[in-house]
Amino acid sequence: MSTSIKYVCNAIKWFDKINGNTYHSVKITRVKDKKVLYGVLQYGYGDQYKYTALDAMANAKWLPVKYRKENSYLYERENDYPIIWNVSYGLKRDAARNGGES
Repeated sequence: MSTSIKYVCNAIKWFDKINGNTYHSVKITRVKDKKVLYGVLQYGYGDQYKYTALDAMANAKWLPVKYRKENSYLYERENDYPIIWNVSYGLKRDAARNGGES
């Protein structure tokens, strides 16, 4: 079965050395029409950026109905992993811009 990429998610993480916290923002692009969603800079470590992106996609009704509530984390596994995740570390200002903040 071939994978059809439907979304590209660019996540930028920023580590606040002073307080020891990790933050992230996401920018999700829908491939078919190049529409963009943002997840603003927020606290979260590890793979939290994935949940931020999936929540934004569910709220924008980009995900099928069955994945818009508590099941959004199942979307990738049940749909042959249609999201490309690009993750990098950056400065606070990079993460803020990535999340749609000016």
